[in-house]
Amino acid sequence: MSSHSCQSKRSGKYPSVPSKKRLAKDQLRLLETSFNTNQKLTTEVKFELARELGLPPRQVAIWYQNRRARRKADTMEDDYKKIQMDLGDVLAGNIRLDKEVGKLRKELNEAQQLLLASTSTATTFPSATAPCNDHPTSNTPGNIICNWEMPLCSFRNQHTAMVFSVDH
Repeated sequence: MSSHSCQSKRSGKYPSVPSKKRLAKDQLRLLETSFNTNQKLTTEVKFELARELGLPPRQVAIWYQNRRARRKADTMEDDYKKIQMDLGDVLAGNIRLDKEVGKLRKELNEAQQLLLASTSTATTFPSATAPCNDHPTSNTPGNIICNWEMPLCSFRNQHTAMVFSVDH
């Protein structure tokens, strides 16, 4: 279709609607003040505002409806930004915890390796020679040789075995 046929259809079916004019600053100021007082528009307030502003009541009602929609969109955008910031904080915390878990797993692995190494070879303490004069009436010789054998203690709180051998 040519642009002429569109214009002829438009002018034939629809009456010409005057272009919408922007509200003046003082009109906007009064509407904003009224809106901040109460977001819901009552019939009485609508007609009073329309009279004061020199606007049709329907235009005041539409302005209120649009303003509520803008406020809702602004609130949603602010909430979204806050959620994004919270998500960033949580992700940073998650990365920090993942690093800590890796470090702790490495420490656990090293501790398990030490445990395995210590259970396969026991550490033997050197022989100790000590006089035994605890019971002067006993028939024990003056010197007792004790061979102490103790494995390294494990990380699992197991009791370590102590082997004592007494040579007479």
